[in-house]
Amino acid sequence: MKRILYVGWLGFNNIGDELMWLLFRDLCRSYLPDKHYDVIPSIPGVDIRNPGPYDTVVLGGGSLLIPGYIDVAYQAAAKKKNVIIWGSGHDRQDYPVFDAAGKITTNLAYTGENQATNGKLMELAQKSVFFGVRGPLSHQFLEHSGVPKAQTIISGDPAFLLPAPSPVHPSKKSRTIGVNWGTAYNRIFGGSEEKVEKHLVQSLSALIAQGYKINIYSVWGPDREACKRLYAKLGDKENVELDLELYHHEDLLEKLKSYALTINFKLHASYLSASAGVPFVCLGYRFKAIDFGLSLKLPEFVLSTGDEQLSDSILDRVGKIEKGADKIRETFYTQQRHYRSLLETPFQEGLL
Repeated sequence: MKRILYVGWLGFNNIGDELMWLLFRDLCRSYLPDKHYDVIPSIPGVDIRNPGPYDTVVLGGGSLLIPGYIDVAYQAAAKKKNVIIWGSGHDRQDYPVFDAAGKITTNLAYTGENQATNGKLMELAQKSVFFGVRGPLSHQFLEHSGVPKAQTIISGDPAFLLPAPSPVHPSKKSRTIGVNWGTAYNRIFGGSEEKVEKHLVQSLSALIAQGYKINIYSVWGPDREACKRLYAKLGDKENVELDLELYHHEDLLEKLKSYALTINFKLHASYLSASAGVPFVCLGYRFKAIDFGLSLKLPEFVLSTGDEQLSDSILDRVGKIEKGADKIRETFYTQQRHYRSLLETPFQEGLL
């Protein structure tokens, strides 16, 4: 029996990371017979730094193209294990600056104490049987690190494997906005969640005045306090609902389908919104959020949390969604179909 280790940030009840593992597990069940394969997730207690017991090591979805996790995949490749990079992404807190061609002007390669990681990435790309990254910024990070472009692809985030929703019925015109709020402990563009929260209160109050209702929801336990605080600051029990339940992704998808649009802090809340066929405004708090917007070809709907005019920008994007929701949905479905085929490649080609 072949043993496969799936490496991700699992066991912490974060809906995005758990979702990507479940999508990988479901593909394994579809393509790989149970009697021949044993698939193990990297829950707490599993030693991911010991590839010995496994035939294949998969670096899964999430921001895993960082030194610690890169080392895990590198050591597995050095021990001649089958290595697959499956929708992993790079992340950092520095806001990227782009040139006219859409390329980042600053060098993304590691320097200083992590400089050796660049060489590990080059060797890892040579030895991996599949190397697919989350988005174009993660791809540029690899290029800056010295990895030849031909050795990797933009596979998209595993969340693109979520099933496409049924078309929205014309008679179902919701006037409720889902708002995902939370915390990254101020490790965000602009460095202040308090400022972002003030902008949110301003924009949501204006949207309520336009006739919208607001439903605040979280996707991770530690986000609940931030959600409570936002609810209290809005001070409108008639038009604002606070939902602190942490849903399974299937249940959350159904909930999201009842919204006109969503405004989201956590990245996978926006993935889930798009998968529900609901346009979103993503509060881009880190590099990974911009990577997401570019991969979806909807970068204008990712707003930097460092934007000094964030409340006005949110209202502008909501206006664009009101006018062009159908076109936004079609853009997502097109990208979803494209990435789904790429994410299934390791299974279709028997690489595991």
